[in-house]
Amino acid sequence: MNTFQQVYVIPGTLAANHTFQFEAWHGLQLIHVSLCNTSANAGTLKIGTTSDDDCYLAAENFGVSSDPVQVSTYAGFDGVTAGGQYPHIPEDTIVQLTITDHASHMANVCVVLTFTEG
Repeated sequence: MNTFQQVYVIPGTLAANHTFQFEAWHGLQLIHVSLCNTSANAGTLKIGTTSDDDCYLAAENFGVSSDPVQVSTYAGFDGVTAGGQYPHIPEDTIVQLTITDHASHMANVCVVLTFTEG
């Protein structure tokens, strides 16, 4: 089972919301998310597709003051299958991360996604 991570960093103070997209080059399972910022303000992160922006992770609050929040259990994700497997992302799916600042002006945002292939 190949495990790998993707890291998204937005340096400085946010003045707007941000969206990142990538295409899944293989079938993937999202097994862990870590998210934080260095301010005392908490925006949210959603993970989904371009047609359903929170089908893998509903709005999760960022950790504050450099203390990360982690999502790593089946129950923490959307799209969990009946057999208790983590969300499966089919090959060629456009995955979208939506970072919403909520006018709180988060700073130095960091998101780490951990996947397995298959």
